[in-house]
Amino acid sequence: MNTRMKEALDKVHAEEALKEHTKEFLAKKTNGYRKKNFLPYKGLVAAAACLLFVFLGWRGYLAYFTPTFVISVDVNPSIELGINRFEKVVSVETYNADGYAVMSAINVNYLNYQDALERILADKNMESYLTQNQMIAVTVSGEDENKKNEMLANVTACTRSYGNVHCSSCGSEEVDAAHDAGLSLGKYRAFLELQELNPEITVEDVQGLTMHQIRDMIDALSDGADGTIQEESFDEENGFCHGSGHGRRGHGHRGMGR
Repeated sequence: MNTRMKEALDKVHAEEALKEHTKEFLAKKTNGYRKKNFLPYKGLVAAAACLLFVFLGWRGYLAYFTPTFVISVDVNPSIELGINRFEKVVSVETYNADGYAVMSAINVNYLNYQDALERILADKNMESYLTQNQMIAVTVSGEDENKKNEMLANVTACTRSYGNVHCSSCGSEEVDAAHDAGLSLGKYRAFLELQELNPEITVEDVQGLTMHQIRDMIDALSDGADGTIQEESFDEENGFCHGSGHGRRGHGHRGMGR
């Protein structure tokens, strides 16, 4: 009997020892399950890092592709360049068939605005307007006054060799008003000047006119005429002064000249 009891007790002790060894083994392999406590934290950090990366990337995308300034080029082609804060062209809009013809032949996307403007003026599709003594209106618009003035000075300098260029600037609210009227910025400003002289003039009256024709009407009304275009009365000797910003018969254009 004693022998059987001893064997039974030894068996119990052996099972207890086995349990302890098993527990120690599992604890060592799982590090006491402590890693489980860190997994959610690490997951949250990784998720937060991903979200931050996406957010910063999206903000950078918006910053690059959002125009903060507009440069309008109007002869008969009416073209508007959207310029981002890095001075690059990020959008191009055309407001008539002539403007579309010019911009469909060249690519100015992501160029510096001065390089883009020079490429537009040097294009062969613009050559006929430049050689016909037409006035080129270049208008810079934006909210940052210092930057706008800097851009206006650069635009004036880079267009100096292209003849009769009239450079000016305005606030961004005029851009919105021009777009609401379906006109480019330069043509809209000329329309406002014409409408001051003849309040009956409407947007529809000037949409199909060139800048040259609108200036003719402004000069005719300034002289007390009826504002109709009289091409045959053009005085070649006293025509547009190259780069001076003066119109026919010596009447000045509103805004800053070249």
